[in-house]
Amino acid sequence: MSFKTTLIVISILFSTALFSQQITKKNGFYVNEKGEKYSGIYISYFPDNSKEAVFTIKNGVENGSVEFYHSTNEIMEQGNFRDGVKHGKWVRWSIGGNKLAEANYNKGKKQGKWLIWDERGTKRYEMFYANGAKTGTWMIWDEQGQISNKKQY
Repeated sequence: MSFKTTLIVISILFSTALFSQQITKKNGFYVNEKGEKYSGIYISYFPDNSKEAVFTIKNGVENGSVEFYHSTNEIMEQGNFRDGVKHGKWVRWSIGGNKLAEANYNKGKKQGKWLIWDERGTKRYEMFYANGAKTGTWMIWDEQGQISNKKQY
């Protein structure tokens, strides 16, 4: 690497360190080092420095998309927050990428159809919620994919 290239790399690293913010969560809000509510993308890391989660923050609270990661760097869960609570569709995957769950929220309350699969990809549960309460016909499948139980709410 030439002297000029080395100088450019050092300058970039130095300026990034100067302008990076330390974001922490205090009293339920994400704040910068001055205690001001943070807006932007927030990334948390496992102890080995691999990505643990990527949040969208607005005025100090989760507001927008979020991704959580397994320690293997595979996506574990994706969803959205609105004003600090779960909102919309959330999906969870196993290590290896098999879909394990699909859930829906409305302003933090369970809403609509929820599905759960086992590690092999067999659908095991289908559940329904209305405003956080159980509703409708819930179905349960056995390990062979056969309906094993139904329950009406």
